[in-house]
Amino acid sequence: MQNIDFPSDFLEATQSDWEASALRALKGAALDALNTPIAGGLENKPLYQGRTDSAPLQLRESSRPWKIIQRSDHPVISEANAQMLEDLEGGADGIELVLPASPRILGGGLSVQRIDDMLKLLDDVKPDLIDFRLECGYEGSATLALLVETCKRLGVPSDQLTVQGVSDPLSVFVSSGRVRNSFERLEQRAQDLAGYARNNGIQGSLLRGDGRCYHDTGANSVQELGLTLSSLLYYMRILEKGGIPAEDLPKHVSACLSASADQFGTIVKARAMRQLWARLLDAAQMPSQKLHLHMETSWRMMSKRDPWVNMLRTTVAAFAAGIGGADSVSVLPFTSALGLPNAFARRIARNTQLILVEESNLAQVSDPAAGSGLVEERTEELANAAWGYFQKIEKEGGVLEALQSGLIYADVTAARAEEDKLVATGRHPLTGTSAFPNLGEADVEVLKADTDQIGEIATRKDLPEPSPDGQLIEAVAKALSDGAGLVDIQASRKQLGDNDCHALKLTRLATPFESLRDKAEAFKETQGNSPKVFLATLGPVAQHTTRSTFTSNFYAAGGFVSGGGKHFESLDDLISCFRISDAKIACICSSDKVYEEQAVAVLKELKAAGAKRVTLAGRPKELMTELTENGLDGTIYQGCDMLAELKTCFEVVGVSLADEVEAI
Repeated sequence: MQNIDFPSDFLEATQSDWEASALRALKGAALDALNTPIAGGLENKPLYQGRTDSAPLQLRESSRPWKIIQRSDHPVISEANAQMLEDLEGGADGIELVLPASPRILGGGLSVQRIDDMLKLLDDVKPDLIDFRLECGYEGSATLALLVETCKRLGVPSDQLTVQGVSDPLSVFVSSGRVRNSFERLEQRAQDLAGYARNNGIQGSLLRGDGRCYHDTGANSVQELGLTLSSLLYYMRILEKGGIPAEDLPKHVSACLSASADQFGTIVKARAMRQLWARLLDAAQMPSQKLHLHMETSWRMMSKRDPWVNMLRTTVAAFAAGIGGADSVSVLPFTSALGLPNAFARRIARNTQLILVEESNLAQVSDPAAGSGLVEERTEELANAAWGYFQKIEKEGGVLEALQSGLIYADVTAARAEEDKLVATGRHPLTGTSAFPNLGEADVEVLKADTDQIGEIATRKDLPEPSPDGQLIEAVAKALSDGAGLVDIQASRKQLGDNDCHALKLTRLATPFESLRDKAEAFKETQGNSPKVFLATLGPVAQHTTRSTFTSNFYAAGGFVSGGGKHFESLDDLISCFRISDAKIACICSSDKVYEEQAVAVLKELKAAGAKRVTLAGRPKELMTELTENGLDGTIYQGCDMLAELKTCFEVVGVSLADEVEAI
């Protein structure tokens, strides 16, 4: 290793020395001016002290790698089986079965109804050697019974199966805004599920506290963690009512969180979840037990435009989830926002994790972020803030009551609006979408699969009432073994009332800009060319390059092609080029000094030449009054409302977006 000789005065400098130097540079402003606000009322500081005395948190078992989970959601069973075998042979440790009833189907869904279907799906699979996760909406417990009965046909006893996250009625409620039964009834079914799993010796957790349904609708990390913790408490209370001893409750629940491209934010989130869980058990006077934590790369951060950037996002997210101590991680393929991923996209998703685990050996160190001042302090702050939000939810009566009262909807909607505003104003740039867009990108390949639109006629079965001894799901398993399908089971369950709440819909951050790009492409198809903006660049190239480059990228985020943008010999030359550009929109680009000499004259000439909208890159304060009086329509700059400006430009070229893209 190379030894680096640091200057002694650098090594001897203290935080006090840094603070004194920073205060001199701030010229009277407080040190707090250097803090950066982050969601949830928290802040990022410019400097943190190392925590050399901090012990690593108890995350995964020491030196044990996290499990690599792949989604299985292809509607054609033979294709789903082929994908599953390729995933497992390629290094995946487990499979998440995603059925159409799930609120997270993301454009697919396994067409599995009966044991024969499941036998085809699991052909050549060794169920006892892998982990299963179930993402089945209402049908989690029935799908578990279907899986168990199928494995029995394959000679695999139920006590050799590991199944995580079987059921989460709360996430269905959040996503759909309604459940077709009373929650009292659903709670009884959860107790029945626990009895069935106990009778059959199934390993793994049953009820899933899922933060993804909040994160992907706009919740910040404080809310996601607080609501996940409240969900875990809700499920443990249900199971306790069913007679499960307090010391056994924790092993029946698990947590699921989203991992975003905010590297440190994701590491901190995973670590804070462990602290919150320990605090909850301590407050409930329950023995300390490990929480199974699964993390999936964020759907909200994925983009359709320039989807290759999603590889970078998911790599950072998977890295952070692993460093943060997740027990299992699922990477969404980089083309997920466009449709069903093909073999290449699925392989990249697997290999992203395999490289981190097998080649980088990241799992060999327990809690590698321990001791980092930033990570330790932010973990504590996030855990404390999330605990406070958890208490707010509990004061409302718990997560179910807070959903029904509209409290959670209001809080998450406010958080989403705050984040959407950061995206709209470019302060949260989305590479390839709102920043550095590539208008000439090639299409990527996704799979096309026709789903069977013909619904089955359900045959009602005589099913018993749910009970803590598992008699309902035992009867469901018997019916499935005798040839019934999931549709029959769903139709046979008694429905006693329903519940409503304000639904929270999955929303990707890039969607507003993607809608603009779609409109620009539709414009090109009908008009024969893309919408244009003319760059009225003034002065030498060195004077206008920075702002003309910014302007070109700015308007390209909405699909506008830039013209002009060169050194013009004269004002007449500039206006002549504008006239032949066929553009209705022009943006003046140069330095403030050049603006003082030429901007007003150029503005007048552009308007006289027929420009319907003229903007200016920058904000020269001394000139703004005069420019506005002479017809300047607006200014663009870092931090302005990009969506509002782009929407206005579409209206100028004859395309209305009033019903589709709301400006912040």
